[in-house]
Amino acid sequence: MSQGTKAQLKGRPTRDEGRDIHRPSSIVPPLCLCAFLPLFSLTANGRQAKINWNQFRGPNGQGVVEVGRIPVHFSPESSVLWKTAIPAGHSSVVIWNNRIFLTAGEPANKKELITLAIDRLDGTVLWRRVVQAETKARFHPLNNPASSTPAADERNIYVYFGTYGLICYDHAGNEVWQRKIDTPKSKYGMATSPILYEDKVILVLDGDGGSSRLLAVHRDTGRTVWEQPRSLFKAGWSTPMIWRHGDAAELVVFGSKRLTSYNSSTGEEIWWAGGFPPETVSIPVAGDGLLFASAAALGGRGDDKLDAAGSWKMTVEQFDRNGDNQIQRDEMTEGFAFIQRPELPKDNPGYGLPVRSMETLVKIFDHDKNRIISEAEWMQVMSGFEAHSHPNLMAIRPGAKKDARQSHLAWEIQRGIPETPSLLYCRGRLYLLRDGGMLTCLEATTGKELFRRRIGASGQYTASPIAAGDKVVCASVRGTVTVIRIADELKVLARNNFGEKIFATPAIADNKIYLRTVGHLYALGER
Repeated sequence: MSQGTKAQLKGRPTRDEGRDIHRPSSIVPPLCLCAFLPLFSLTANGRQAKINWNQFRGPNGQGVVEVGRIPVHFSPESSVLWKTAIPAGHSSVVIWNNRIFLTAGEPANKKELITLAIDRLDGTVLWRRVVQAETKARFHPLNNPASSTPAADERNIYVYFGTYGLICYDHAGNEVWQRKIDTPKSKYGMATSPILYEDKVILVLDGDGGSSRLLAVHRDTGRTVWEQPRSLFKAGWSTPMIWRHGDAAELVVFGSKRLTSYNSSTGEEIWWAGGFPPETVSIPVAGDGLLFASAAALGGRGDDKLDAAGSWKMTVEQFDRNGDNQIQRDEMTEGFAFIQRPELPKDNPGYGLPVRSMETLVKIFDHDKNRIISEAEWMQVMSGFEAHSHPNLMAIRPGAKKDARQSHLAWEIQRGIPETPSLLYCRGRLYLLRDGGMLTCLEATTGKELFRRRIGASGQYTASPIAAGDKVVCASVRGTVTVIRIADELKVLARNNFGEKIFATPAIADNKIYLRTVGHLYALGER
C-alpha cells in the first residue's frame, strides 16, 4: 500500500508557532473517492455506524463501549486474530474505522519519536513516520518518550510528544502541520494526551516552575485559538475531558491540588474544586449526572490512613538480622528503602523510595541519636507523611460557579484510590483499580462500597480499566489481562497471561480488543 506523498514544507515552523501545510489537490481527491474514506459496520437496526476509539480511553476518555460480545479467554486457537511486532511505547492505540494509530519511542534511543499506522483487519504496518526529539527529558522507569496517546478524527491524526510538540498527519501519513512546543518541566516526563473539541485540539501543558497552561489550537492549521495560563499548577499527567450536561460542554482539567472547569470555546475558568493531592494522573469520568475525579496521595497511597505498622513489619522482616525489633545502622544494607507501596514486589519500580544516603535516613528517623531506628521512631515519622498528603475521590454535581466543593459536592471518599489507572464508570457503578490487583466497586450516586477485593492478578497497574458491554477488562504491568463481569460482587471470568509487560490501556472496536504489550499489538476477537 502506498504511504502517500509527503507534504512539502517551504520552511520549518518556529518553536511554538503553528503553520498550515497545504497539500497539493492531487493528493486529496474528493471525499467520495478518498482511499481513506470512512468505513462502516452495521448496527443491530441495520444502520451504518462509524468504528472509532478516537483518543485515550476511547470516546471522551471514558473507557466504555457497548458491544455485543468480546472474547474472555485469549488463546491463539480461539481469539488471537493477529499479532504484530511494534517498537516500545506506553501510549494507547486509537482507531478510526480500519486504521489503528499509535506512537513509539525506544528507551535506548530517546531522540527517535515514531508514529505508526496499522491495518485493523490484518495487522499490516501501513506507514511509519519519525521525528527527532528537540529536547532532553528525564523519564520515570514507568514512563516512556511516547506515553501520550494520539487523537483522531475523520481526516487526521494528532500526535503529541513531550520532547517535540504537536504533529498532525492525515490518515495516509502525509504531514498536515506541526507545532513545536517547549517541554514542560517535570521530574517524571510527560504523559498527558491531546483531546478534540469542535475545531480545536486541546492540550494540557502543566509543568513545574510556573509555566503551566492550557493550549487550544485549530485542528486544520495548528494555530492558537486560545491559551489559558495555569501558573499555580505544578507538573501533572492527567488528560482533560469534556463534561456534557444539559446544554453545557465544560472542559474539565485535573491538576495539582484541584479540579478545574473551563469554557471549552474560550478557555475561561468556570469553577474549581480543591482538596486533592499535588500529583494527578487520571482522567475524570462522568455518569449518573455526576463528575468523578480521584488522585492518590504522594507515594501512591490509596487510603487516608497510612499503614505505618505494616511497613514497619515488612522492614523488620527484611533487615532486622539480630531479631531485636529495631534497625541498627549496620543492618541498613543494600536494597534498604523507605517502603511506599508494600503491595508490590520488592524489585518493582515504586515499591520503595531508594535511600541514597543512609546517614540522611538515620537523621530523619533516629530522634535519640543512638544510630538505631526503633518502632516508635518509625511510627512517629510515618505519621508526618500521612498528614502531608491525602488521597481523595470526589463526585461533583453540575451547575457550579467558582468553588464547587463548597456548593456542589455530592460525596467524597479517601479509600482505595488508584494511583495511575483512571476511574471507570459503567452501569451505575464506579470501579477503582489499585496496584496489587485491588478492585473497589462503588455505587456511583452515593459512593457506597459494593465490594473491595483482589482480582487475583498481582503487581503494578498503569493501564486503566475499560468496559465492553457487561465486562470490565484490566491489564497489569506483569502482562495479565483479567476479564470481570459487571455486577455488585466480584465475578472474575478469566485471567490471561501474555508473558510481556503491559503499560498501555486496551482499546475496543467492532467487538474486538486491541492490546498493546511492550513488543506487540494484538487483535483479540471471537473467530
